[in-house]
Amino acid sequence: MKKQLLDLDNFLSKKSFRNIIIPVFAGIIMFFYSCDSSNIEKINAVTSELNTPTMSFTNTEIIISKNALINTKVISPEINRYLDLEEPYTEFPKGLHVEFYDSTETLTSFIKAKYCIYDETEELWTAQNNVVSVNAEGDTLNTEFLIWNQKTKKIYSDQYVRITNKNGVIHGKGFEANEDLTNWEIKQTSGTISIDKEDEKKEKENK
Repeated sequence: MKKQLLDLDNFLSKKSFRNIIIPVFAGIIMFFYSCDSSNIEKINAVTSELNTPTMSFTNTEIIISKNALINTKVISPEINRYLDLEEPYTEFPKGLHVEFYDSTETLTSFIKAKYCIYDETEELWTAQNNVVSVNAEGDTLNTEFLIWNQKTKKIYSDQYVRITNKNGVIHGKGFEANEDLTNWEIKQTSGTISIDKEDEKKEKENK
């Protein structure tokens, strides 16, 4: 199925609808109250509209660019934006796939998860449920909870994580790295590390 292509600036510019929709709903609620204050069902029927997305998209690809070059792609089968709130957010109920690119538009890493929420005010992406991140070297991160801070270009977690790479498997609780999964650090680590036989031989000779 063909994906919708959205530029991030245009995608976020829809916030202006919030200032229109909230006063309208407030007026409708006051109307119901003045007509029949005991009719709670009518009021609930209207206020429930505030829990529905302001707008929804399906099979969408959001492109974040810098200096006219692709910096990040966000791909998702379903996106729901909730703008009629004091703290607006965007939900990815069916998951998402995020790709990061360098200055030459070469793919450097990706993150995928089965669920995600984006805080539009703080620019924080909270990914949950089978979160996987892989960098250009093949280092693979697995966790159930990961935050991507779009402002600082960092990814981190305070929960259990596992890193698998050519040297072995490392487990731990707590993690931080650049968004391209470089310079990563696991806290409270444990795991198995394989040692190259040639490197081990050189190490013994140098002793």
